[in-house]
Amino acid sequence: ESDMSRTTQDDRYAGLSELMTRYLDGDQRAFTELYHRLSPLMRAQIRAKISNQSTAEDLLQATFMKAHGARERFATPEGASPDRAVAVWYSTIARNATIDHLRKIYRDRAVKLDTAGDDTLDLLNSLRDTTPDSEELVVERERQFSIAGRIRHALAGLPPRQREVVTLHKIEGKTMAEISQELGVREGTLRVRAHRGYKALASMLGGYRAQVASAA
Repeated sequence: ESDMSRTTQDDRYAGLSELMTRYLDGDQRAFTELYHRLSPLMRAQIRAKISNQSTAEDLLQATFMKAHGARERFATPEGASPDRAVAVWYSTIARNATIDHLRKIYRDRAVKLDTAGDDTLDLLNSLRDTTPDSEELVVERERQFSIAGRIRHALAGLPPRQREVVTLHKIEGKTMAEISQELGVREGTLRVRAHRGYKALASMLGGYRAQVASAA
């Protein structure tokens, strides 16, 4: 990370720790300012995974509600920047809320269409939506990045047609009817591609599932 990038981030986070302290003391104005400062960052993070604006806004509000309910558990990890720790804490909760939403969509679609293997479902189920202990934030953040990287790598290894339907179906949450209309391909054909894609993903991710479970 460059010095310029680090300085820009420091400027972006400056003062968050003081606002958080006042918020924890019951200062409503501090919360309003904290929301004003953090919501653009959290919104951009969520929109990177969620294309639907209304859904993204719901997840943004859910993030702040979950953070409010767990606010007494916030603490700056030893050696961490107090201002940055606030942003990382909210970012972790936003990420977990987003993962939980995507996991629910995937589970609902998989149950309805009976296309996903147990290994793949278990892997996504291992990405639990929990409120992180602040001492573990950095380690947890890196672990989740590693998991996401494995999933992206596995998706990239699918044949193009399988990858296309799995991405539209699983990541974007579209129905087979919507995908059929978008691609001009019959639903039956898409279901076959999805089934083969999920089976291949289960095979590629199966060996990693045990590592995720042991690290959770």
